[in-house]
Amino acid sequence: MRRKYILAISLLFNIFFIGVCAYIFRDKWIQQMVALKEDSKIVMFGNSLTAKGKWVELLGRTDVLNSGFPGLCTYHFLGLLQNNVLDKHPEICFVEAGINDITVGVSAEKIQENYAAILNTIQRNNIRPVVTLTLYERNDPVSKAEVVILNRFLISYCQKNKIDYIDMNHFLSDSTGLKAEYAVDKTHLNEAAYKIWSEEIEKVLKQKGI
Repeated sequence: MRRKYILAISLLFNIFFIGVCAYIFRDKWIQQMVALKEDSKIVMFGNSLTAKGKWVELLGRTDVLNSGFPGLCTYHFLGLLQNNVLDKHPEICFVEAGINDITVGVSAEKIQENYAAILNTIQRNNIRPVVTLTLYERNDPVSKAEVVILNRFLISYCQKNKIDYIDMNHFLSDSTGLKAEYAVDKTHLNEAAYKIWSEEIEKVLKQKGI
């Protein structure tokens, strides 16, 4: 009797453990399946801010591929564009980058040149790019000034080339930069911020009929 009781407890524990693992890693598993199927309509392309987003869960769909790469700059993304965006043949690609360039001291001119090349290449391959304007960091006026310069360029470029853009600073930041209520550290976002971001993405998708 005691042995059956122990076995039952062990079985319940294993079921619970498997359920917890499935919940925690479900986004990664779904991402693996999306990558294998190669039929993603949406590609999220960017740095750690993009990489940390659980986009399958946030957008409630399984045709979205997370091609986020923590720590990389715009010149890295140029080299990653072919394998991680173009070869996937999505209908739309959400691009987010720039803050790492600013952090390591890449010149404003070079960041703008790289960003323009990324967007131009995406468009030439009949994929719709959507830019998420570069987000401010917390309490860093020097970084914020550089982000303002980059975003002014991106807005101008997008308007000239009929590219949609999302301004998350409007929701997540104030005059000092990224609000504490949306941050987990100086740069990265919490779940509340990702919820707002995903809602803005959904508006674009609905508008485009995707």
